[in-house]
Amino acid sequence: MDTVEITLPVSRAVAERWREPSERARLGAVLSVALAAGADEGAAAEAARLAAAPPAERERRFGEALARLQHAAAEAGLTPEEVEAELAAWKRERAAARRR
Repeated sequence: MDTVEITLPVSRAVAERWREPSERARLGAVLSVALAAGADEGAAAEAARLAAAPPAERERRFGEALARLQHAAAEAGLTPEEVEAELAAWKRERAAARRR
């Protein structure tokens, strides 16, 4: 991914949490994906809040979101295999687009 460093005003507590390069990289990836996907300001802000949350909260929220997606897929009549096949195709498309 082509990246550019930017400066953002954040609280001291958040700055301490993002001292680690891996934390900053994770946040940058989350925000980049959210904004590239056309997320509105509220969704991007929620993505940032989630990225800054403690790991246990991130895992809990991810689990909840995954359960909602699985339920929605089942309601739409999709099997887990169909969902996995679609996800694999999407990943291949993204990888191909990055290579261009």
